[in-house]
Amino acid sequence: MATPPSTPSDTKRFTTLPLGATLPSETECASRVRRSSWEPRPDNYAANHRVPTSQQIAGLQAFGPPLYDPKADTLRKQITGNFTGTTDEILQWVACKWGIDEDIIRAEAVKESHWHQSQLGDSTNDQSLCPLGTGYSGAWNGTGCYQSYSILGIKYIYNKSAWPMSRDDTAFSTEYTYGIIRTCYEGWATYLYERPPLPGYPSYHAGDIWGCIGRWYSGNWYDQGALDYIQDVKTILINKEWLQPGF
Repeated sequence: MATPPSTPSDTKRFTTLPLGATLPSETECASRVRRSSWEPRPDNYAANHRVPTSQQIAGLQAFGPPLYDPKADTLRKQITGNFTGTTDEILQWVACKWGIDEDIIRAEAVKESHWHQSQLGDSTNDQSLCPLGTGYSGAWNGTGCYQSYSILGIKYIYNKSAWPMSRDDTAFSTEYTYGIIRTCYEGWATYLYERPPLPGYPSYHAGDIWGCIGRWYSGNWYDQGALDYIQDVKTILINKEWLQPGF
């Protein structure tokens, strides 16, 4: 395993872009990724070099009512999964493309999967919640299955049109997740206006990246599950766990 690259200068890091910013093209982002041989997750190789077909991308469900403002579909239409590289290169590309700080993405990927695209989560014995099909890791085996897949824990029942790319393709699954998080950040996850936070926390509003990170986990706005998740991701971020020995 190669040594992790040194921390780049602030001018080369991908940081969170402001509300309404024009997001870079995926071609520009590919050219700005800092290439390195560092790959702490060689088991991701196949998924890191697999991209969705145009037919799969065309089948993605629109981002719109009742969950999102119709403007959100402009972001959904930018999702392609069209990038290959090491795991960290993919996380950088997504950070650039969606205008979210690269270390937030790295930290959330640690929380969800320790950077393993093959991660399985949320086991259930309710077959109606399982992805269709058999014979793959995590599939219905007669008594149960897993509901969540990928480096960022995409739950099948809420993201059916992203299947099976959410399981198979690292770049797609990561940017699909952050396309949704950017939608929330822009203030377009309109259903959240009707989801009150716990006392002492602000109501849903544009520009709150941490509220949107918590929403990815709980589906709500500053409920207890979201708060616990946010704290875990922040702790990972502070410690930069992806750079620690043994990661």
